[in-house]
Amino acid sequence: MTLLARRIVRLARTGSPAAVVRATHRELELRRAEAELERGLRGDGPVVVGPFTGEVGYELLYWRPFVLRLLRTYRVDPARVTVVGRGGSGAWLGEVAAHTADVFDLVPPETVRDASTARRYGSPKQLERDALDAEIVRRVAPEGAAVVHPRFMYWRLRFLWEGLRDPAEAAALGDYDELPRLPLEPALEERLPESFVAVKAYFNECVPDEPEGRRALAAVVAAVAETAPVVLLATPVAADTHGDLAEAAGTVAVGDALEPARNLVQQAEIVARARALVSTYGGFSYVGPFLGVPTVALSARVEDNPNHARVLRAVLG
Repeated sequence: MTLLARRIVRLARTGSPAAVVRATHRELELRRAEAELERGLRGDGPVVVGPFTGEVGYELLYWRPFVLRLLRTYRVDPARVTVVGRGGSGAWLGEVAAHTADVFDLVPPETVRDASTARRYGSPKQLERDALDAEIVRRVAPEGAAVVHPRFMYWRLRFLWEGLRDPAEAAALGDYDELPRLPLEPALEERLPESFVAVKAYFNECVPDEPEGRRALAAVVAAVAETAPVVLLATPVAADTHGDLAEAAGTVAVGDALEPARNLVQQAEIVARARALVSTYGGFSYVGPFLGVPTVALSARVEDNPNHARVLRAVLG
């Protein structure tokens, strides 16, 4: 039985014929879109990758490997390619794309957040191209450009995090290169201690933004600060609902020096220079492993979907 057939059987067991019909319809639409994309990649016109506005964990564990494999498979000339990320993440695909654009240079972060909460299928993920995605592509590329939209990744690699495919098979679906090392602005580099631990303390389902969760994160930061200088990372944009612990006594705070359109790669480059990363479990905690930096992830609860961590262990050993 194919993976798609297994998924349809699973949907059928829910007792909702409409769900099966929708899944079949989406599959047919996706196959037509993939055929059109393949023609574009084999041609000689411009290619847009993105815009990707989702969680950094999905970006590192699925989107970036998917794009690397796709563009390498079709031997797309990097000169044709523009990657549209957010927070500077387009630079992580510099090997296969000569051009980058950043969502936060094009639209306010609040617009990205609002679009995410309004998406269909009950998910903030980019399972289809919405009006914001289309507008961003229009701004960065001529009409007719081939667009590698995140929906291709979400629909094709979802079998990994849905548990219908062995996590070990992820390496057959994407290229799991380490993140490239990128320059860091001298003014930011000068803030960093000679040796330090990077801490990314933020609130999500694993550490809820409640008094107990705040006390627990503050206690962890204080304990780490007793053993080594701490650089506390915080995102300077409100592009999602995850709030950061932006300051704590005895730490070096850098959130005020981060640029919205580069903040993600700036934080990653600080992690690359750290002895270790301590982070709330979630997307950002994957940054350390993809840079070869020892990482401790924090969670107050058992993860709802452990398949992401299994994929991470499978591809990075």
